[in-house]
Amino acid sequence: RIYRKTVGTESAEMGDVMHNTAFVLRKQGKLEEATEMYEEALGIRRRALGDENTGLAETLYSLARCKEDAGDAGGAVVCLREARSIYEKRGVTLGTAEAVVAALARLEGRL
Repeated sequence: RIYRKTVGTESAEMGDVMHNTAFVLRKQGKLEEATEMYEEALGIRRRALGDENTGLAETLYSLARCKEDAGDAGGAVVCLREARSIYEKRGVTLGTAEAVVAALARLEGRL
């Protein structure tokens, strides 16, 4: 609560905190809570950073992994497609962008 008051509920920093908290929840196996937290982080990052920011793509990738873990391959593909689009528009081909392309290929092969 103090952090929200300090940096603001709609700041990029708050989006980072929500993203990182969701990561911990996912690692603890709390997939429903993690998904909700990633979705909240996604909304904050979208509003704070815009629709074509690589930080947004990172959250989309993480949300996709969480959805896949929960058995929602279709939902994961939707997130991965948007993340891939952002990376392509920004000209990013390494790092998480590579993981997005690989995960998308793997999941689309299953659907």
